[in-house]
Amino acid sequence: MNRVPQFLVVLSLCAVACAAQAPAKDTSASISGRVTISGKAVDGVAVVATVSNSFLDNKTVAKTVTDQDGNYKITGLPAGRFNLLPLAKSYLMASGGAYKEPGQSVNVAEGETITKIDFALVRGGVVTGRITDSEGHPLIGERVNVVLKDRTSEPASPTSMLSGGRNQTDDRGIYRVYGLGPGTYRVSVGQTASGAGAVSIMGMGGSQYLKTFYPGVQDEAKATILEIKEGTEIKEVDISVAKPGAGFAVSGRVIDAESGNPVPELFLAHSSVTDSNQEMGRMNFSGSRTDGNGKFRLEGLRPGKYAVYTVAPGQSSGSYSEPAPFEISDGDVTGIEIKVRRGATINGVAVIENSSDPAVTALLQTVHVYAYVEQKGVGAPSYGEGQIGADGTFHMTGLAPGKARISVGGFPSQPKGLTLVRTEVDGMDQQAGIEVAPGAQINGVRLLFAYGTGSIRGEVKIEGGSMPDGMSIQVLIRSASGDARKLNRTAQLDGRLHFLSENIPPGNYELVVRGISTVPGAKPVEFQKQTVTVANGVEAKVNLVADVSATKGNQP
Repeated sequence: MNRVPQFLVVLSLCAVACAAQAPAKDTSASISGRVTISGKAVDGVAVVATVSNSFLDNKTVAKTVTDQDGNYKITGLPAGRFNLLPLAKSYLMASGGAYKEPGQSVNVAEGETITKIDFALVRGGVVTGRITDSEGHPLIGERVNVVLKDRTSEPASPTSMLSGGRNQTDDRGIYRVYGLGPGTYRVSVGQTASGAGAVSIMGMGGSQYLKTFYPGVQDEAKATILEIKEGTEIKEVDISVAKPGAGFAVSGRVIDAESGNPVPELFLAHSSVTDSNQEMGRMNFSGSRTDGNGKFRLEGLRPGKYAVYTVAPGQSSGSYSEPAPFEISDGDVTGIEIKVRRGATINGVAVIENSSDPAVTALLQTVHVYAYVEQKGVGAPSYGEGQIGADGTFHMTGLAPGKARISVGGFPSQPKGLTLVRTEVDGMDQQAGIEVAPGAQINGVRLLFAYGTGSIRGEVKIEGGSMPDGMSIQVLIRSASGDARKLNRTAQLDGRLHFLSENIPPGNYELVVRGISTVPGAKPVEFQKQTVTVANGVEAKVNLVADVSATKGNQP
């Protein structure tokens, strides 16, 4: 019998033992960079990585602090999309003369080492003062708006849209808004005289005070303009506003259009109406509703043209109303009559077309269905809402006549992997929306979902020069031509022009690289189209190119 040499046996046993002890491959990624403030390195600044599935679903997954040289490094990250944020709330990022709140989106690949995600911060400006009524009493919890002079319709920074302490008065009526970029600003408190500049849901989030600008004027043209520089603080920006109840009242009743009977316990809202095209402004919903006899009364309205209508949270009443127009000049308005009508109903079923897995099918029960009706002419807001049941059915009611467009969502975020790809009525595709007739019962609605766990990862390279001023890159992911399923997404690009789009159903898709201009009316410039095939559980990788030389001399 042949004998194996002893040294070969030893080598074999060693190989097995060494293989057993070999560490698993590290697939985690890392992100590093440097934080500076006014050009100087700063230590001890916390830097966090967060993931956000929706506005209400945002969480921190990793955290570190800068060293004495301002350097930071976050390790142990899986593949995915993260937002990197230095926790320095009173500071801004300065880039090319523009100022914005700190934060960068980063698309991370498995095992990737990403460097030079730097944050060059500058201290923002501060505006502080006191808000009182005409008798000198402090206004508590009132929101103060600090808005760039040339952007009167937008807040000065994203944070000022929130109802946190940053831009609200305290128990002394004092406010302090910080983190403002250099520029010229107007400061105001309250809402517009027409009641259309802010939305108050059930009496919360809006203001019962007339919009007043610093130093205490209601005419925006007479507002004092404040010039804010980097790191400066402007004090004693005090505003005195009119007492609640200033203005006039409108009253009337709500009746059933068919029977003429009064309709109790319905909520009311109103909007301003423009003279030029009779277009209705934003909804102002203060929580007022009809009494047991269908009567209502709204107070504190300033002179102007309006429309008042009913709203039904969750469509609990199953009705909608025609907007009742009225005009306030120098006194109260009475005798307004609002007619409510039985709304249309949409009944349907939701199915997942490419999976029969019970676990996947169960995801449908977490999906909310919404129908928003685009009405012809001037109409009150009309929408329906429902949830998909265990048997896949859903129901929405109280819809006004018009075109109903269906969308889906979830709380706090839509279930991963499900995409609504087609809406049908009696087997016919409804890309333009579902036609809703007055009081109709619309059956045979079918929502087709596709389930997918595929993803597309890629990057865009700029060639042929630099991007034209005012143009940004966009990547569209859409279903291939001829596909009955309609998927249309915009990939989120980070500062490196890397992108990652996840939870895509299997199939063929077209990627389109476009240049989007900020010039009003300018058409997008298409740089490249590329077809990619997506499979479940597989990450498709692509490299895209934007050749900007084609735009030279012919910029959009």
